[in-house]
Amino acid sequence: MVTGIVDSVEAWLAGVSFWIQVPILLGVLVPLCWLLAGLIDRVVDLVLRRHGGKGLAPSRERADSTPVAEP
Repeated sequence: MVTGIVDSVEAWLAGVSFWIQVPILLGVLVPLCWLLAGLIDRVVDLVLRRHGGKGLAPSRERADSTPVAEP
């Protein structure tokens, strides 16, 4: 059942114009890539925390405590 639906969508998408394919694929791929990037970021952050990657990323405390010259 699912394979029939996937095959139908694939056949429809292959038959439509390039200018219709691009927005459809971007509408699907951009959110998927954004979610995948967020997942990778969380996994890398977790691994670095567990393995003591303390000095690998700039801390927010140092960035916030940077003196700002006032005019």
